[in-house]
Amino acid sequence: MLNKKQLETGKDFLLYGLSFMLLMEWLLPLPYITDTGYIFVFVLITAVFFFITFLQLPVMVSMLLKSLLICYGLYLVFIEGPFFSMEWVTVLLSDLFFNVRLMIAGEWYALTDMFRSFLFYVLLAIMSYLLFYWTVHARRVLFFLVFTVAYITVIDTFTIYDASFAIIRIFIIGFLLLGLVTMYRMIEQQPIFKAPKMLPVRLATLLVLLIGAGGLLGLLSPKLDPQWEDPVPFVRAAVGMGENGAGEGVQRIGYGDHDEQLGGGFIDDDTPVFYATSSREHYWRGETKDYYTGKGWETTTPVERKEFLYADRANVAADYEQLEAVIELAEQSNGFNHLFYPGELVLDHRIQDFELFQDAYTGKASTYQGARSIRLAEYYIEYFYPVYQIDGLRAINNEDPEPIRDYYTQLPDELPERVRDLAIEITEEEDNRYDKAKAIELYFGRADFQYETQDVPIPGEGEDYVDQFLFETMRGYCDNFSTAMIVMLRSIDIPARWAKGFTQGELVESVSDTHNLYKVTNGNAHSWVEVYFPDVGWVAFEPTQGFDNAYEFNEPEVEVDETEEETRIEEEEDTEEQEVEDVFADLEGDDEETSASSGAFQNWTIPGGPWVLMVLVVAVFVFVLSKNKRLVQYYLLRKYGRRQDEEAFLQAYDRLLWLLNYFGWKRENGETLREYAIRLDQEFETVEMMSLTMEYERIMYGGQSLETSWLNQKSNWLSFVRKIES
Repeated sequence: MLNKKQLETGKDFLLYGLSFMLLMEWLLPLPYITDTGYIFVFVLITAVFFFITFLQLPVMVSMLLKSLLICYGLYLVFIEGPFFSMEWVTVLLSDLFFNVRLMIAGEWYALTDMFRSFLFYVLLAIMSYLLFYWTVHARRVLFFLVFTVAYITVIDTFTIYDASFAIIRIFIIGFLLLGLVTMYRMIEQQPIFKAPKMLPVRLATLLVLLIGAGGLLGLLSPKLDPQWEDPVPFVRAAVGMGENGAGEGVQRIGYGDHDEQLGGGFIDDDTPVFYATSSREHYWRGETKDYYTGKGWETTTPVERKEFLYADRANVAADYEQLEAVIELAEQSNGFNHLFYPGELVLDHRIQDFELFQDAYTGKASTYQGARSIRLAEYYIEYFYPVYQIDGLRAINNEDPEPIRDYYTQLPDELPERVRDLAIEITEEEDNRYDKAKAIELYFGRADFQYETQDVPIPGEGEDYVDQFLFETMRGYCDNFSTAMIVMLRSIDIPARWAKGFTQGELVESVSDTHNLYKVTNGNAHSWVEVYFPDVGWVAFEPTQGFDNAYEFNEPEVEVDETEEETRIEEEEDTEEQEVEDVFADLEGDDEETSASSGAFQNWTIPGGPWVLMVLVVAVFVFVLSKNKRLVQYYLLRKYGRRQDEEAFLQAYDRLLWLLNYFGWKRENGETLREYAIRLDQEFETVEMMSLTMEYERIMYGGQSLETSWLNQKSNWLSFVRKIES
């Protein structure tokens, strides 16, 4: 036999452990639906939070331990170097003060990743206490279970996370926890001081067997076909999401390091990244990547210092102008370990007092002091900016170097053949590399393709990213357009690579007669195409709709006879008029067909608009409050605790009877108030209910004045109300 304390510790640990497993179902999907990394660190820290809470240490000791644990969690994710040093503490405190200033200024969108993680740790620490209260003290877990199920089903429906096994785990853990809590609550209502050995384990085993048997029976039972159409596509269309029910994610736009899985929509973000002072508008290259996986991009090239200067190589295809620029990272930026630059860097000068290293393959440029990488907040660069001669590019027919062919014509073996067939079809009339690249670039300007940033699918298992974009969705943003062009070029043996960085940004002001200041934000993050031309190098192309190539291309001068030019213009005008007539004819013919099919969704709106939504939210909030017994009890204590008037006693006694009934202490049929009061006093081991009842009877049946009733009985009423829940 176990004594009462041992029994309570065992069952409390079991219940609390199950609630921890239920909370894990909230954490595990985060890498799939957010940018959260190091999920194992968050899980480990949360487990320690739960252990500290279960020990029920003094409040100050518990808060101190959890605070130290939060600091250690931030150290594991963000800080390099030894733990026992003041360097990372300084970084942590400076980041904390910086974000506090942002919150005071209302710039919540600019909070750093470290501070967001800090808030997340704090939330997990609070959840460890709330779940302890719900499972161990209140014995109420239905609310948390329902929300867990709702959370998992929503992210399974509308994100790339597959919750098939998560639903099974939640079903088993949730019903086990709910069953144990209910059984323990019923047992604890009886004055049991002794219990059979291993009672928690026996109850858990019985429930697992019942849940398993019920699940197996449901699995083996015959099932009807769906009786209603799937509502998910309708819901997605109604709220402006795509019809692709699986594999879409939403992320915040910006320059990132993880390009292995492209696709999914993004949210616009105008947080400043850096400010650039230069003489003209530029694309700012960060790096390039070579290996296309079928889903995204990786880097497989060796690390090798770049030594070649483009300006040293004279050719008829490009002219170079040496320019300079100053880049200053914004305060909201987390900083970068490499530089952003236009054109081609001048490699024989130092960046401030640091050594410049540029990778020969990726183009990534970094600064070093000895063997240590230096992250700069501001730097001055010199670079060569090219102007290309189109006739010179067309004339190039030299062989590509072997490393270029090895790394930059790679394609996955599983690439569908129709991608190559399309590239051949587009370029079959061209006889040189430039015109072939230009033909593919112009192909994406067709009306069939749409620039889209939100309703962008992620390819599913066994589906190629480019093939999906070219032949199925035909909508996307820069990553879709640039990757598709590169893959098509490589399929016809033209070396190309994927470049990423930022567009020119927004003009802020003119700082001199020759230089302007530009603000570059996360919203300017961009990717484009670079095609290799022997003896020239990498030449940028811009296939993305709505974007213009940042580099200048000079057309060859062609003398045209004046009469021939007039004839050509007339022919173009006739062709344009005919095309306009054809377009309007098509529109008239298709009008009846499209109006019937599209009207249902185009005109669909929520009746009442935001007011209906607000009423529903308020109604749900009031319903939840009304069903929370602790809140109702607290409200009555606050309300009548302040009353001092004579009429308060009768109202307070009536509310006490209602509250007892609400908590399950019902008055039996035929039971008098005195009999009811005696029974309650026995249950709660008090005499307060009888005292209140006798005072009530003297007023109602004896004609006693109300003048001093509430003054004399208020303490009894407040004391008894507090005992009801306990």
